[in-house]
Amino acid sequence: MRPDATFQIDLAEEQIASYRDNGFLSIERITTDEEVEWLKEIYDQLFVERAGEEKGMYYDLAAPRGHAGREVLPQVLGPDLRIPELRESNHYRNALKLGTQLLGVDEKVTAGGHMIFKPAQYGAETPWHQDEAYWNPDVYLNSVSVWMPLDAATVESGCMQFIPGSHKEDLRWHRHIDNDPLIHGLVTDDVDPSQAVACPLAPGGATFHHSRTLHHTAPNTTDNPRRAYVIVCSGPTRKRDKPAPRPWTDEEREAIAAAGIDVKVF
Repeated sequence: MRPDATFQIDLAEEQIASYRDNGFLSIERITTDEEVEWLKEIYDQLFVERAGEEKGMYYDLAAPRGHAGREVLPQVLGPDLRIPELRESNHYRNALKLGTQLLGVDEKVTAGGHMIFKPAQYGAETPWHQDEAYWNPDVYLNSVSVWMPLDAATVESGCMQFIPGSHKEDLRWHRHIDNDPLIHGLVTDDVDPSQAVACPLAPGGATFHHSRTLHHTAPNTTDNPRRAYVIVCSGPTRKRDKPAPRPWTDEEREAIAAAGIDVKVF
């Protein structure tokens, strides 16, 4: 049963200014410990069920589609579509509220979630990338991702790391992990990791980042899992005169079709 306790939070003007300058923000808490425990139960069950796999909503982000080996970075898309009660949580409501503040819009903001799991000792890295590289090339985006760990997130377990100010620059060129278009995960080589700022967090803390902010999480080399729940908040979009080039997306579609895999490319 979802805990009843309400947790309210607002961002200070200094935090909003820091986000707009750096492209990311870290806060100590976005929900309660009790709600984190409730979310862990839901999270674990969704991964046990491989929720939505038949619709392409569950897959290994760092390994080829349809592979038979152990999963190193599995992901569940749209957990709130399967369990609408998640939208009533402090986590979801605060992510939407604070995300709206950071987007700086008066119009309605939409939200959608996904969960990423790094198994203990062998959970794969999420290489340097920008979220926009995955998204709709037909529009200009206005989005912020709210990343909350359900376990202690350290550099060794895979906390978020960001390149300050990278959101003010153009979208980098991306490629698929291992140059394999059957792997959905993307990586950019156009990054200086020495500029990275790591944001370790306790369970129930949160980071926020712009859709163009370069970010990365290291492999999980600890003895504990690293469970993360992400809410992406999106403001109004603006249609482009012509689609932005996304050759890596075209390569993935072609590889999936050639392999006879019946999934949708997100």
